[in-house]
Amino acid sequence: MAEALHLLRLAQASPDVWVELPGSAGRLGVVQVTRPQPGGDGACWYVCLGGTLILDLPHGDFVQLRVGESAAVPDGQAHTLTPVRQATVLRTRTGP
Repeated sequence: MAEALHLLRLAQASPDVWVELPGSAGRLGVVQVTRPQPGGDGACWYVCLGGTLILDLPHGDFVQLRVGESAAVPDGQAHTLTPVRQATVLRTRTGP
């Protein structure tokens, strides 16, 4: 029987460091964001697991994510993850 992972605790154990989920080959990860950090520029989805996160996008655009909300970022679009206090986020890479 497979063991359950508590994603919030996993992320909280290493704030501001992406933790790769076992068996995901680098495609799934969680992080507790406590300060702004670059999100890269590859295609991905973000799911907010805790707190509130602002995805700062180019040209002054942004998306605010609350618990249970998600957003896709297309390939080649650099973005920044900015927490409101702190946020826990699941990321799945959708690009090659």
